[in-house]
Amino acid sequence: MVFFTCNICGESVKKPSVEKHYQTRCRGNEKNVSCMDCLKDFYGEEYVAHTKCISEAQKYANQSQSFVVKESRNKNAQKQESWMDIIRAILDSSEYNLTPALRTAFQRLQSVDNVPRKRAKFENFVGNCMRMPRQQATQVWDILEKELNKMKEAKQEQLAQAKAAREAAQNGKAEKKDEKEQLETDAPPKKKSKVAADAEVEAAPEESENTNSNDFDWTTQLSKIVSKQADGIYLEKLKKKLLKKYSKHVSVEELSEKQAKKFHKRFDKQLKLCATLRLDGDLVKSC
Repeated sequence: MVFFTCNICGESVKKPSVEKHYQTRCRGNEKNVSCMDCLKDFYGEEYVAHTKCISEAQKYANQSQSFVVKESRNKNAQKQESWMDIIRAILDSSEYNLTPALRTAFQRLQSVDNVPRKRAKFENFVGNCMRMPRQQATQVWDILEKELNKMKEAKQEQLAQAKAAREAAQNGKAEKKDEKEQLETDAPPKKKSKVAADAEVEAAPEESENTNSNDFDWTTQLSKIVSKQADGIYLEKLKKKLLKKYSKHVSVEELSEKQAKKFHKRFDKQLKLCATLRLDGDLVKSC
């Protein structure tokens, strides 16, 4: 609560008691008070708007630059300040067409720091502490409630607009992402580098060779060549004849060094595995 010092008699006065003080103790004098916290002077009705003042810590922080004040987080004080904002908004508005009595009531409420925010408590407070008639207290509350609802609706509308703006921004980002993905899908394939293309060209014959070599019937071809020679066939001659058939099968005129090495290795292995043939010295004969 804000406290004032009367500049006429020097007495300390609470804000709600300033009016009474100048009607009794300093009667006939013009109101002249100073705030005990910020030491600011107020003349006439100026003190009414002084609803909140700096704390003692803030006062000494202004005098010493090395002293830092932590702002207090008093939720009740914040709510009370919002309540005062509503009262000031009503006084500044021309919507309510306040009668002189109602305007005086709201001006008196401005000088109080602990106005209740519930209907029953509010009516009891203004009736007991401010001697406000019951009917007038009800009228004041109805106006306060109307302004409060109006502010709530404005705040909800503001929150809804902010939410819609966020959703629109998120949808815009999602659409841009989808468009980018679609463009990447529809875009023509990138040209492959010469190294990658050459590697594919080199790999293609090798794959073809592996496929063809796997399909080559070694046992049948060996047996077929040897069966035409009643007395058998020399190993090297058999190898040369089979090499021609193998080259024709893999569609090359002459095997590469790698292909030839693979052929000789497979030839020796398949000859040993062939049950219908036998090796007699340098001759290969049918069993």
